[in-house]
Amino acid sequence: MGPQEDLQVAVIARRYYIENKTRVEIAEEMGLSRFKVARILDQAVRSGVVTITIEPGASVDPERSERLRAAYGLKRAFAVTTDVEDVDQLHTDLARVAAGLLTEIVTADDVVGFDSGRTVSGLVEHISAFPPCDVVQLSGLTGTVQLNGIEVLRHINEISGSAAYALFAPLIVDDAEAARVLRQQPSIRKTMERYPAVTKAVVSAGSWNPPESRTFDALSAATRSALIEEGVTAETCALLVDANGLPITSLDERRLGISMAELRAVPEVIGVAGGPAKATAIQVLLEAGWFQSLITDTRTADRLLAVRQAAPRTPTPAASARSQLSHTPSRVGAGRG
Repeated sequence: MGPQEDLQVAVIARRYYIENKTRVEIAEEMGLSRFKVARILDQAVRSGVVTITIEPGASVDPERSERLRAAYGLKRAFAVTTDVEDVDQLHTDLARVAAGLLTEIVTADDVVGFDSGRTVSGLVEHISAFPPCDVVQLSGLTGTVQLNGIEVLRHINEISGSAAYALFAPLIVDDAEAARVLRQQPSIRKTMERYPAVTKAVVSAGSWNPPESRTFDALSAATRSALIEEGVTAETCALLVDANGLPITSLDERRLGISMAELRAVPEVIGVAGGPAKATAIQVLLEAGWFQSLITDTRTADRLLAVRQAAPRTPTPAASARSQLSHTPSRVGAGRG
């Protein structure tokens, strides 16, 4: 380009990209047609007069994220750049992205359910604003106060005035009769009656091989051994599945929380989990369609992508079971595990 043409391109690019003028406004100012202005703007990019840099926020890898979303047919996927060897940093970075996503997508019309666990509980540190929607605890108590999920509900209630439905009950009790009695307690029943209304759920993933699971930690050695013999590989909300994502229900009569059918019926279940120990569990839950969205680390994302590349996606028995369960009416207050 000659100096006059070069100057024209620079002026038009500045008007459009920096001063936010429309093409019509620029055309009128410069005495050109808007089609000529459009061609000059294209030329500005091609010639390098204008360069465009995309910087994703919160250390999310956009290329991996999009590949992961497409590979597993997810609604949303976020591959977060973090140090997986530093467990505290891993949980912090995943929780930060999850908090940002919730702030972006949750509305006052939603009912949001929260599982417990280290990463999900870490949302407390990063949520500074939240719409005044109902928030519900999806699973009973185990572990420390910081990890049992109640703090998330309390925090959201304080900053937004949301109605918070806590589940003040153990995650696992000794027998089915004890669980039945607890489910009839007014405060517990009130929380569980909100489960069919949940529109978005934020859940963790637990691994049983290697063991990295709050449910695993809450059980006796004999019960663990029996469940491992049954083939338990992964869990979410203390709902157990085998290596094919198929339910293992031996614990259901003793657990307190959202039922499998109710969780399957939630329009968007957001899995928040990462780290090498949980990679297989996350894969199992994804393949079986338990999550519609996923927030994980880039190393786990690479492993999940490698698995899908080696074995193209095909419907699984568990995915078929999910379809059937999502159309099965749930009975509030009855038959929950």
